[in-house]
Amino acid sequence: MNAYAASVYEIHLTHKYDSHGTRYKHLFHLAYLYSWAKEIDVNLERQLLLGEGLSQPQIRSFAAWLRNRSVQNNGVLPYKKRKTFNAVLSMCSVISCWFISQFASPKSKTQHERTIGIQILIDAQKRMWKDAKVRVRQDSVATDLTDEEISKIESYLRPENRSSAVSKAIANRDYLIWRMAIEFGMRLGEILAMRVEDCPTRNKPYFSIVRIEERGPDYFDPRTDAPRPKTLSRDLGYQLSDTAFPKLVSNYISEHRYIRVEHKGRKINRFSLSHKFLIIARNGNPLSGKMADKIAQSIKKATGVDFHWHLARHAFFNRAYSAVVDVENPTVKDARVADLVVWGGWEDPESLGIYSRRARRERAKTPLHLWQQGNNEWKALN
Repeated sequence: MNAYAASVYEIHLTHKYDSHGTRYKHLFHLAYLYSWAKEIDVNLERQLLLGEGLSQPQIRSFAAWLRNRSVQNNGVLPYKKRKTFNAVLSMCSVISCWFISQFASPKSKTQHERTIGIQILIDAQKRMWKDAKVRVRQDSVATDLTDEEISKIESYLRPENRSSAVSKAIANRDYLIWRMAIEFGMRLGEILAMRVEDCPTRNKPYFSIVRIEERGPDYFDPRTDAPRPKTLSRDLGYQLSDTAFPKLVSNYISEHRYIRVEHKGRKINRFSLSHKFLIIARNGNPLSGKMADKIAQSIKKATGVDFHWHLARHAFFNRAYSAVVDVENPTVKDARVADLVVWGGWEDPESLGIYSRRARRERAKTPLHLWQQGNNEWKALN
């Protein structure tokens, strides 16, 4: 089966999105549609390029085909697979609606009527894809690290405790990544994309998160899996009175951000000047996402904590939001929630909901103190 429609859509993605990961995700989900169409002999190319979208029976057929790929032996679609299943349908809906917007030709006398006709087709297509989704009862809740687990990881990664197993340079680098993640709630991509000039100093007491498209035309990243901050650009200052910064950064840059090279027959340390990225590998190149994942695996193995880097971001925001919930003044509370949205770098304030749901769930485990004007007794039941 030809894939001319996929090529057309790829061109659209190239113009719309800077992120390679986003373009890949769209095309990966489109490949599902092509695989299904090939199996049941549907001319998907024709339907997409004519702006017809998919019919309701076809969408149901695709959903059944997709579901059968993930269903358990007992016929149940697991919770996590349900979310993935719905995500694929959502993306396929976006794709089919785009082709309708570009190539549909409803019968109309004026441009205005054509615009209305296309919108009607798109709305109908969205409804059909939405109807094919399965229900996911449980809201997403941000996973967390307990204080005990955080202490285990902190103790394991402290350079003075770990430098006997690895070099001081690696020990200090890994500890720096951890503290940036747990103390500021940074994403791993933000940390790996951080440049030396973005780091706090005595005169500039904050980290700068900068999106790649704001770096300018001369920006270059040699990594094949180059990290791209998904969040908005922003500056993050110190929140903790016992912060490890900026000393932690300055020590790493001045003492440990080097590579081992051979000079006149012996190994020496040479500071890496070939690029401006903060976190480097042993060869002096910017640290890759795969290597960062291996560091997370070593933390998991050494501490017994089911750890990955994004958990540190969850731990930060779970605690930050829980602290905001306890603010009594509603005006102050609203302002602090807005501050958290900026801190997280989210465009949509609803993105904070994953943390608010956890805070509410945790509060439900404790007495509500609502009965009898603030007491935790219900005298009518005594």
